[in-house]
Amino acid sequence: MPESLSFDPPTRSLPIPERVPFRRLVVRSAFLVGLAVLSLAHLLPLPSHALLALAALGLGLYAAMALGRIDARRGLRLWTPLLDLGLLYVLVAYTPAPQSWGALAYVWLAGQAVVERSPLRQRTLACYAAAAWVTLALASLHMGHPLAYMAGNTIALALFVGVGHTLLQERRENELDPLTGAMTRRAGLVELERRLERALPFSVAVVDVRDFKRINDAYGHAAGDQALRVIGKRLRHALRPDDAVIRYGGDEFVVASEADRVEPRLLAAFDSPIVTKEGVFEVGADVGVMSWRPGIALAEILAEADRRMYATKRAG
Repeated sequence: MPESLSFDPPTRSLPIPERVPFRRLVVRSAFLVGLAVLSLAHLLPLPSHALLALAALGLGLYAAMALGRIDARRGLRLWTPLLDLGLLYVLVAYTPAPQSWGALAYVWLAGQAVVERSPLRQRTLACYAAAAWVTLALASLHMGHPLAYMAGNTIALALFVGVGHTLLQERRENELDPLTGAMTRRAGLVELERRLERALPFSVAVVDVRDFKRINDAYGHAAGDQALRVIGKRLRHALRPDDAVIRYGGDEFVVASEADRVEPRLLAAFDSPIVTKEGVFEVGADVGVMSWRPGIALAEILAEADRRMYATKRAG
């Protein structure tokens, strides 16, 4: 029997506290309200109206999620860019000299490029660059030559976004397995931990390619590599853009998805034969799925999904 999935590096042995995404939103909104109160009391030189507006947005999203009007993951995804843009506004409003707004916008944009971890981060960077451009346009109203100021900064922003896209692309390529296009094991474990920290519901699926050794033995490793390349592509296309496909072992994949009923989508990737230069192969898969719930560590999720995959394999 193939070796069960193991966790490298070792996981923490302490119990994982229960995480509630709604609670994080309320705490952050309450913190902003506190800052606004201190500002209104003239104890902090911050724009209270901006802080109150951000807090109101956060509490409004919380109410919409609590009442079921907005899905939890969608609410938090709305809150994150709103908070980022609001912080840019607070930085600009806190700085009385418009000449410094440009430097603040670039520093803020650089920070977003460094910490952004979303699969759609290149598109996100372009949106943040547009926000920085609006900030610079407002600053140009206080300049002696606004057109020349904006022309120079528009070129600088375009160069910044180009370099940022290149760096993000290189980072992305370093996270991907060159054969299958799936995430590497190391990058995948980091991504799974990140999803755990977000405390949003998601499922982990272990996918084991059935009888893959037969292809290598009968047709050679070149044929096996071609088959793995096709399988990786099919698995990625079967899921949503923000789902994660990880090559965990030779012919084992781990999938993280927030979609419902992920198993039928994964099995559908093996419905049609795989066509390679070495021949046409009928390949199946065994899948085990485990849904995350508060209080479960990542190692437990992987182990349970792996156990369910082996149960499916034994059942035939």
